[in-house]
Amino acid sequence: MRKLLQVFSPLLALLFLSMANAHQGHDHMPVTMKKAVEIALAAARDASFAAQPALGLPQLEQSWRDLPVGAAQIVENGRGYYLVRVENPSQTKVLQLKILLDGRVETASVSDL
Repeated sequence: MRKLLQVFSPLLALLFLSMANAHQGHDHMPVTMKKAVEIALAAARDASFAAQPALGLPQLEQSWRDLPVGAAQIVENGRGYYLVRVENPSQTKVLQLKILLDGRVETASVSDL
């Protein structure tokens, strides 16, 4: 009986841990192109409220907050990432972001159109 408990206790613990990680809110699927565009627009909006030092972005102008979906486009679908370009015609600026397939923004830069 003691041997059975020693064998099955760790197995039960692993079973419960795997169920704990399988609840809602965890999306383990790779980011789609549509989602990459949404992430890019959200990053531009966030940078318009405050600088994003982790990405090396200064605080952007308020006009970045309300850009339409058409302002962002995928310019490269690389292995493991998307390169997304967000154009802000009112500022004549372009925000370029490298978005990994797990949804993280790896790099970002702002330049003139």
